[in-house]
Amino acid sequence: MKIRQRNKNLLLAGSIGAVTVLIIASVTIYFLYTNWKQDEYKQMKVYEDKIASLETWKIQQATGYALNQDVEAGTEITVEMVDEVTLAKQAASDDILSLEDIEGRIAKVDLKNKAILTEAILFKEEVTPDDLRKSEYSFIQLTQNLKQEDFVDVRIQFPNGNDYILMSKKKVEEVAGETVKFNMDEEEILTMSSGIVDAYMQNAIIYALPYVDPYIQESSQVTYPPKDNVLQLILDSPNVVNIATEKLKARGRASLDSQLQALAQEDKNTYKTKVEEQQAAVKASQEEAEKTQQEVFAESTNEIKETRVVSKD
Repeated sequence: MKIRQRNKNLLLAGSIGAVTVLIIASVTIYFLYTNWKQDEYKQMKVYEDKIASLETWKIQQATGYALNQDVEAGTEITVEMVDEVTLAKQAASDDILSLEDIEGRIAKVDLKNKAILTEAILFKEEVTPDDLRKSEYSFIQLTQNLKQEDFVDVRIQFPNGNDYILMSKKKVEEVAGETVKFNMDEEEILTMSSGIVDAYMQNAIIYALPYVDPYIQESSQVTYPPKDNVLQLILDSPNVVNIATEKLKARGRASLDSQLQALAQEDKNTYKTKVEEQQAAVKASQEEAEKTQQEVFAESTNEIKETRVVSKD
């Protein structure tokens, strides 16, 4: 009986110990699980906050394109010249261009590396019209430093002082000596033809006036009104334009020769004057040197005479 009672006590003690261990283990597991869930919740909260922050940041950003090199005014922009950049939307311009809009546009001004490309600093050339033709003229009075890719207004000035614009903001395609070439549409060709005949009949001059900053400045308004009688003359006698052109060339050549002759005569007079001035300066220098030598000789002679007188005494 005692043995059986002892076994029961041991069994009861073991059962109580097992239950106690199980309870402790369960409580421990519960606390560990609770802490893990809390940590997981906190971590998830951190991730959610980061995602929300990134989404807010993304909403506040804009995509733009910046140059990866310096570009001069008049340069056509290509895809290889730009890199995609992220900009703060509040600080970004409203006229930022997409990559598709940028390609093929031309810089209005000199641009530095990292410059953000916008509508304000680039422009797009118009599609080439079907009636565009190359035209060249040798009678237009050109400025001395005119060069290819400059922009000019072609103007006509009459003897009474009236001055009109024949063509506005034309790009100089080529220039060689007195000859200049433009790309012109049919309307410009007709206006120019009328201006040529008008200049021939009215003894007017046609000249080119360049733009200072063509990629910023707006084009002028064409102000020359082709006369009906001139247009009719062109229609009746198409060859009159060629005749007028040759006459204007000859007139321009005669004017140039006259200017060169006057310049040559002026250069001769200037050279003669300079030579005379140099000769006069040399002569004056020689006279001054001779005068100095005479004074020195006279002083030396006086000293010798005085020395001889003292010796005799």
